[in-house]
Amino acid sequence: MNVRDIMKDNLIITNKQMTIYEALDLMKEKRIRHLPIVNSNNEIQGIVSDRDLRDALPSIFDEQHKEYGNLPIANVMIEDVITAMPMDFVEEAAHTMVEHQISCLPVEEDGILVGIITETDLLNTLVRLTGADLPTSRLEIEVENESGQLSKVSNIIKDQKVNIQSVLAYPSFYDKNKNILVFRIQSINLRPLLASLKHENYKIIWPTELEMKA
Repeated sequence: MNVRDIMKDNLIITNKQMTIYEALDLMKEKRIRHLPIVNSNNEIQGIVSDRDLRDALPSIFDEQHKEYGNLPIANVMIEDVITAMPMDFVEEAAHTMVEHQISCLPVEEDGILVGIITETDLLNTLVRLTGADLPTSRLEIEVENESGQLSKVSNIIKDQKVNIQSVLAYPSFYDKNKNILVFRIQSINLRPLLASLKHENYKIIWPTELEMKA
């Protein structure tokens, strides 16, 4: 999955001359947390978040400096903007956001702003990729960290005539020689499948209660 598949392209943008108060009002009206700042050619010049703008304002008790809110957002915007490209992989974009501790990525193509992705977009994508938004059951098992394990388990599931909606694999946190396979499968009654997995000596992580009763 690429960034272009999840980015928002109906962008709310502004220019450097907008004041802090105006930007806050715009973000509140449009219910957004990040505001890209572009020039007349739609080239990105900076970005601000609602938190950046609020932090730039004085305390409500500071009557002397209330005019700060009328300053242009050019005074507080982040100019060194980290961006993504439409064909970047989603997981690479997520890694960039984690690495730089940022909550959004403007998306550029040929120097032009074409979209934006946020933490919420990535979370929604994770839900879709894992099938957690569908009426499925979760199956989590521990396997040896060796080739062919995913195929073997998939064949056991296939033999039970159960459809696999999604599958994830990650290293075990407790044993470097083990992997964890997480399936979302279209089945309500897991007991026959769990019995087959037990027969092949697979350790079932979830569902534990059903595994004990199978």
